[in-house]
Amino acid sequence: MKRFLVVVLAVFCAATVFAQEKGNSSFRVSLGGGGSLAGNFSTWSLDKDIPGDLHRYDSTQLGAGPFLFFDLKFLELSIGFPLGTLEADDTISMSANDNFPAQTYGLRGSAYLKLPVTVSPMFSLFPLLGIDYDLYLLAQKKDERDAKFPVSATNQTAKASDALNALWFKAGVGLDTFFGDNLFIRTEIFYGIRLANEMENYLKDVRKDDFNWMLPHGGDFRIAVGYRF
Repeated sequence: MKRFLVVVLAVFCAATVFAQEKGNSSFRVSLGGGGSLAGNFSTWSLDKDIPGDLHRYDSTQLGAGPFLFFDLKFLELSIGFPLGTLEADDTISMSANDNFPAQTYGLRGSAYLKLPVTVSPMFSLFPLLGIDYDLYLLAQKKDERDAKFPVSATNQTAKASDALNALWFKAGVGLDTFFGDNLFIRTEIFYGIRLANEMENYLKDVRKDDFNWMLPHGGDFRIAVGYRF
C-alpha cells in the first residue's frame, strides 16, 4: 500500500509540473478511458525435474478491466481496475489446497513518459517507457472465500494485499487515430518485467535448492477513446 501511495504522489507531482506548460499553444491536455487486456507470467528455471515437471512452479494471470488516462503530451498517467484469474500449480502454496485458480480484484496506477511523433494529421505515434504498480484488493477462490498466500515461515495465510502487490517496469508503443481536431482512439501495447512480490520472495528462499532464477514478466494491450482540449 505504501508503494502505491508513493507512485500516486509522484504521478500528481509530475502532473503539476507538466500542467504549468498549458499556456504553450503546442501543449494540449487529453482525457479518456477504455479497456485493457493483460497477461502476467512468473517463470521459474529449475534444476530438478522431480516431482512433476520443470514448469511446476510457473504461474499465469490473465485479466481485463477498464482504465482512465490523463495525457500531458510527454507524460501519460492512468488508473485501472483490473479483474483477473491467477492460475498456479498447487505446490506454489507449499501445501495441498484449493487456493488456485483465484479470482483477483485490484487497482493499477501507471506513469509513462512518451514522445509523440506526428505521422499525419490523422495519426500520432509514440514510444512509451514507465512503471505500473499493482495493488491487489482481493483474491477469492471458486467458493468465494478469500484465497490465502504464504509470505513467511510463520505466515502461510496472508491476504492478497499483503502477498501479491508488485512494481512493473515496461516499455511500449502507442498510436492515436484522430477524428477531427479533438476526438481520437488510442491503442497501446506494452511489455516488461516486474519485481518479485512478497509471496515469490518467500518461495525463492524456500526453493533455493531447486531453482536458478525466476522471471516475472508480462504485457498489456489497451484501447481507449480520448478527447484533446
